[in-house]
This record gives sequence, C-alpha cells and structure tokens, in this order.
Amino acid sequence: MFVLGMIKGTIIGMGIGVMSGLALKEVCKMKKKKDQISKTESDIIDPENS
Repeated sequence: MFVLGMIKGTIIGMGIGVMSGLALKEVCKMKKKKDQISKTESDIIDPENS
C-alpha cells in the first residue's frame, strides 16, 4: 500500500509540474507577443514624430 501511495503521489506531482510548466510557457509566450506588439507600435509611432 505504501508503494502504491508513492506511485500515486509521484503521478499527481508530475501532473501538477507539467500543468504549471505549460501555464508558465503560455504566460511567457503571451508576454513575448505583447512586447513585440508594443515594439512594433513604438517603431511605427517614432518615425511619424521625427
């Protein structure tokens, strides 16, 4: 029973780790996309002001 509990805990822990890793990856992807958009907007705005 103890070994079964360890296996179950390991599977749950790995599942949580994978889910949090995917969530973190999506957050980084969204942040990178937002930074690219703001950089593009600033590139477009700067030539008009100069």
